Parts: sequence; C-alpha cells; structure tokens
Amino acid sequence: MRVATYNIRHASLKGLDAIRSAVAALDADLVALQEVDRGVPRSGAADQAAWLGRALGMEARFGPAMRLDRGEYGLALLSRFPIADAHVHPLPSRLEPRIVLHAAVDLPEGARLEVAVTHLGLHPTERWEQMQELVRLLGSRRNTLLMGDFNETRTEHGFALLRSHWVDCLEEAGSTPLTYPADHPVIAIDHVLRSRDLPPARSAAALPTLASDHLPIVVELG
Repeated sequence: MRVATYNIRHASLKGLDAIRSAVAALDADLVALQEVDRGVPRSGAADQAAWLGRALGMEARFGPAMRLDRGEYGLALLSRFPIADAHVHPLPSRLEPRIVLHAAVDLPEGARLEVAVTHLGLHPTERWEQMQELVRLLGSRRNTLLMGDFNETRTEHGFALLRSHWVDCLEEAGSTPLTYPADHPVIAIDHVLRSRDLPPARSAAALPTLASDHLPIVVELG
C-alpha cells in the first residue's frame, strides 16, 4: 500500500490541475492533503477535494478547520478504497484553528484502517499541546496512520512524543527527504507515522514538483 501527504497551499501557485498531476504521479492509495479550500473565492469557489477526487478517480473527504471568506479551509483525504466514515476533531489552537480529520477506510482484504490527517500550528507551545491531544485521541489505537504537515522537524521535542507512540515511516524506510520550501527544501516538516501493528515502511521519497510550496512525500508500506 502506498500512502502520501501533501500540503497543496490551496493550489495558489500553479493551479489545481498542477496539483492533480503531482498527486497522480505519487500513485498512492491514500493521500492526505493540507491547506485545502472549499467554496473560497480566492480559489474560484471550487470544492478542491471533490474536484481532485473526481479527476483522479478517488473518494474524497473534506474536513473544515475554519470558515474563510464565504467558504471553508481545512484538510482532505483522497482514497482508492471506500471511506466508511470521516469526522473532525478540534485541536488546541491559539493563532489559527487546527484540527485532525479522522477517517475509517475499508481495505480490500476486509480490514479497516484508521487514517488521521492533520496540520499543526506554527508556535512550538501550541504544537506541543496539539501533539498531546493527538496522542490522547489516537495513541492507543491500532491500524492507524497519522499523516500531515506537522510544522515540526524530527529534532524537536514534540516529535519525540509522537515517536513514543507511532513509528516514523520515513526514518524506518531510511529516507528522510527535506520538504520545505519546495524550490529549495531545507527542512523536513511533512511526516507519515504508523501504529506499530501495521506493516513496516519499505521505501519513502519526496516528489520534486513546484505545484505547491511543499514537496509531497510518498511511503510504501508492507
């Protein structure tokens, strides 16, 4: 199974079709998206997640983090597998509302996978509180993936908290690509983590593309 995460910056740099091309190139079964617009004038009032889902032949679920200029802004999940349920949990926030989009995905062999998508805050104290809440919500759950833009590098203390509950898939695969900014990446803040009962990560890579200000990352599990 291939899984990916991508902060698309509401397709403001190259347009939504460029995002579609980048996501298609990932060839992933599950794609976590951050900074997604729905009905916002700046992006033509498009339902970006739904449009990408239709264009890629994938199911799409959107999770609003906040109202924005007559529309909504938040997270999304694209899936080649049926999404049985998806709901939003608010995270402790100080500057901008932050959430986790928590979905249940039905895999072909009959198993159910829990997928959590998030985009954490810019302030270290805020992120620490948000990561504590992620652990409270999801830390003891089996068959779980946690993906997103964490605004946190592997060397910061908050990420150590996450790794005490989940496996860092990129580190496990022996590849920890830098992801931001896309035109000259200097930090790795986009991550994929798994619960310890899921198959290990065999490979991981960043896709070179300037469709957004982040590079997407893709991980092969199993």
